[in-house]
Amino acid sequence: MSSGNPTLDAAQKATGMEPLNAQPSEPQPPQHGAYVKDPTIDTVPPALQGLHPPFEAFVLALDSTDSRSKNNQSVNPATYPTDSEFENLVKAGLKPEGPVRAEAIKPEDVEWPEGYREVVKHLESVGDERNIKAYKVVEGRKKAEMFVLALDLDNDRLVGVRFPA
Repeated sequence: MSSGNPTLDAAQKATGMEPLNAQPSEPQPPQHGAYVKDPTIDTVPPALQGLHPPFEAFVLALDSTDSRSKNNQSVNPATYPTDSEFENLVKAGLKPEGPVRAEAIKPEDVEWPEGYREVVKHLESVGDERNIKAYKVVEGRKKAEMFVLALDLDNDRLVGVRFPA
C-alpha cells in the first residue's frame, strides 16, 4: 500500500511491513480520556428559543477549561461565578469587543423591560426557580447589558437571557 510519502514507502519496502505511524484508512473513534465536546452544551434550551427583542438567550459552559486556564480561575459548577469569573466566562463564551466589567446585582434593584417576567418564567423552567442570578455587564464605556442566569447543573453550564441595560 502506497502512502504517498517516499520515506514511509521506502520503510515498508525495506522491511516488508507497514510503518507504525502510517495514516489510518478510516476515521478513528476518540481515544479514551480524550476531550470530546458535547454539542448540547452550546445549544440554547427550547424554553429560551424564539425570545422577542430585546431579549437574547445564551449559554456559557462552566467546564471550559481553556477559558479559565489563562486566568488560573475555576468556577464551581454547583455555584454561580464571582464577578471576575463571570467576566472571564463572558469574554471566552461571547467574545465581546473591548474590556468587560461584571457586577452581580439584586434583581429588585433593576428596572426591567416589558415582558421580563414572562422571560424569567422560561428561564426558571431550565434551572432552579429559586436560584436565578443577575449581573450587569459593561463592555468598554459604551455598552451595558443585563444578564439573568440559571444554573443548568445537568450540563455544567449557565443558561441565560441578556438585554440592554
